[in-house]
Amino acid sequence: MKRENQNINLMTDFAFKRFFGTEPYKNNLIHFLNAVLPPYIGPVQDLTYLPTEQIGTSDTNKRLVFDVLCANPINDHIIVEMQKASQEFFKDRVIAYSSRHISESLEVGDRKYSFPKVITIVLVDFEIPELKGSDKFIQHVMLKDDENKIFSDKMSFLLIDLTKFAAEINFEQLREDSQKWCYVIKNMWRLKEGDIPKEETIFRELFENCKISKLNAMEKQEYEKSVLEYEDVKDAMDYHHRMGFAEGMEKGMEKGVKEGQVKGEKKAKQEMIANMLEMGIVLADIAKITGIPEGELKQFCAERQS
Repeated sequence: MKRENQNINLMTDFAFKRFFGTEPYKNNLIHFLNAVLPPYIGPVQDLTYLPTEQIGTSDTNKRLVFDVLCANPINDHIIVEMQKASQEFFKDRVIAYSSRHISESLEVGDRKYSFPKVITIVLVDFEIPELKGSDKFIQHVMLKDDENKIFSDKMSFLLIDLTKFAAEINFEQLREDSQKWCYVIKNMWRLKEGDIPKEETIFRELFENCKISKLNAMEKQEYEKSVLEYEDVKDAMDYHHRMGFAEGMEKGMEKGVKEGQVKGEKKAKQEMIANMLEMGIVLADIAKITGIPEGELKQFCAERQS
């Protein structure tokens, strides 16, 4: 992120928690939720912020800290998280966090299991494989049976792909509030005066509040620290992709060509995938590098382990 920009980067922890997780800016969260949640739940009229840290009931429990945790008037609990980099066990982590919150919500002796409905919204700054090649940018996941009937609505997930909202898109091209929110979250630090029309009241107000000049000295220090952390994550991911691509291709192709002469093209491809897996490159990145569908890669991994 270039330091000459005058607006806050909403992708940083400091900014995201400030503008979506604090009482003075609660209207931002309400407006955002009303843009992305329907038709999954009804309109959100008001919210109560809940403690974001959950210690656990024993020393062996992992400590959890949510970016934003809140409840609507009918006590539906909503978790909102920002995920900047892809992780191999990303989906497992999301499920574990939601399940843990449900577990923590149960009261001792409650035999009716009257825990609240929990909706987890995760904004991700990486491509969601299931949405690749589609105009859709929200993946909604619920518990359903093999006939696609809802088994339970007490736990659901919304994964939102922010990579589909590049800076080259013009804000005025966007028609849905859900699109506008994703765009400003992804690009706020790049926006300039005039990029957001005056009639877009909530977004104009957010733009004005996101000026770095409005932060006091302590807040600026916190923000700068958060920016450095954000840039470290992005730099690490960029390096991982560059090195993974270069080393994976070099190592895989060297072995692949030699083995391929004897064992054929299929064996060469398998050797290249195996080398990349040994280097710790996740399946989604291998799929991007090689062009091999992720489903085929998963099948290869299953055969390799058997």
